[in-house]
Amino acid sequence: MSAARGRRAARLGGILVLDNDAINKAATDRNVAIFFAAALRKQARLVTSSVVLTEILRGSDRDTKLNHVLSSTRTIVEPVTEDLARAAGKLIGDAGVDSTEVVDALVAATAHMYADRAEAAGQQPDVLILTADSTHLPGLAGDRKGVRVQNVKDIRRPA
Repeated sequence: MSAARGRRAARLGGILVLDNDAINKAATDRNVAIFFAAALRKQARLVTSSVVLTEILRGSDRDTKLNHVLSSTRTIVEPVTEDLARAAGKLIGDAGVDSTEVVDALVAATAHMYADRAEAAGQQPDVLILTADSTHLPGLAGDRKGVRVQNVKDIRRPA
């Protein structure tokens, strides 16, 4: 997916669902940090799954930058509920991937949940999953209308 399509989500004020790579990249890559700031200015909501925090936080000094990203972007941390866990399990089955991809499946299920909420509210879903994992997440996200996957490495400074 092109960087222009990623910027489209920010222009429309969509939902950006972040995996561990997106949060790490925002802490270390100025273009990604600027992209997130621009998305927030356009009323985008940044979201992650609580299980992603398990992947990235270690209780060390390294966490400072990551916690700064989470707080400065006002990232919503969604809990893993039974419904979300069941949806993630179904995505794993549908995609035919191993259960070791549970975190990615929960990220995808979180994106689907936000798309479902938009549709229930009579809105067009506009959810962009940001990841560096272009092997599993696209398959887990499936062809859900209104949900796209973009490699965080392709993000460029917004125009």
